[in-house]
Amino acid sequence: MSDFWKTAISRVSPNEILVRGYPIEQLTRSRSFGDVVHLLLKGELPDGHQGRMVEAILVACCDHSLTAPSADAVRFVASCGVPLQTAVAAGVSAIGDVHGGAIEPCAEILQETVSAGTSAEDVVANLRAAGKRLPGFGHPVHSEDPRVTALLELARDWQIAEAHTAVACQLEAALEKVSGKRLPMNVDGIVAALLCDMGFDPAVGKAFFIIGRSAGYAAHAREQMTDERPFKAPAQTEISYSGPGKRDVPPAD
Repeated sequence: MSDFWKTAISRVSPNEILVRGYPIEQLTRSRSFGDVVHLLLKGELPDGHQGRMVEAILVACCDHSLTAPSADAVRFVASCGVPLQTAVAAGVSAIGDVHGGAIEPCAEILQETVSAGTSAEDVVANLRAAGKRLPGFGHPVHSEDPRVTALLELARDWQIAEAHTAVACQLEAALEKVSGKRLPMNVDGIVAALLCDMGFDPAVGKAFFIIGRSAGYAAHAREQMTDERPFKAPAQTEISYSGPGKRDVPPAD
């Protein structure tokens, strides 16, 4: 008999649910959500404070108001009379390379820098020479991202901040030195550094953003559905047309 599906994540049988081999009732009674996210994505329960760090990351990612385009997507879709899960899915679908997508490339740069022993100044210089930005740094709203401050303090208290976090802080200083202006590390940058220091694959970077932000999406969807008017759309005066003027359709050949 061939296996249609094969998974090492969980097993369900009558009256039993195992997650990576652990009974769900034991996890429910004794472990935090951060511990279980660590278990699901990395394959093992954390030792030390890694589970608490994961949970802190999820909290830091939970919402960023309507300055986030994915939250706007949730609101627009929620105003159309769809179920809550459809509106939340719209927010998740809006996460891309330029919104919520900086964690993975930043983590890759941090890993390469630590592995090669390259200086932060050389990394910044090489990126500038190639006409590329350093992902995970700079923010349109915050001159100092409060989420970075909190996560960095916790990571140091819990002895999780290691080589990748140190390089991320060095890159922040190198950016200011080279560009002459402050480009602070943002939440994507610190999350990338901490995931690397905890041994996560950079490819799961978006997963952390999605898991944390989905709680905010659910709140925005519910608020839109209960407190705001349906059919959220811009007024006609807020839409500008940049195409050709009115013209007659030529006859078909």
